[in-house]
Amino acid sequence: MDKNALLTKLKSYEKGTQRRSVDINASFSTLTDEEILLVMAHRAKKLRIQNNLKQSTFSKSANLSSASTYSNFEQNGKVSLINFIKIVRSFGQIAVFENVLKSDISAVIEAASSGGKIKKRVR
Repeated sequence: MDKNALLTKLKSYEKGTQRRSVDINASFSTLTDEEILLVMAHRAKKLRIQNNLKQSTFSKSANLSSASTYSNFEQNGKVSLINFIKIVRSFGQIAVFENVLKSDISAVIEAASSGGKIKKRVR
């Protein structure tokens, strides 16, 4: 590989790994999935600092496998769903999941009142 091709490849790698600036107050509907992850990571970091906790201390209290799991989340926003739930629970915010993916009650009421069956699967 020639020098120019190597330099181009390095620049594209660096561009992909640079932390993007994201408006943390923007509506999630206007953000990409990756930007939402970064906003959630920023919010978690802010809460951790407000609670005067080190990453290692918070990781232990959240029952994460290692401090690096949480550190990586704060840096790039990526964490498994089970670890994200542990993080949210540790911040005392688990109630926010109550309405995530919850069926719209009006659709259930309408189906019941019209004598229709509630779908359980799609064939």
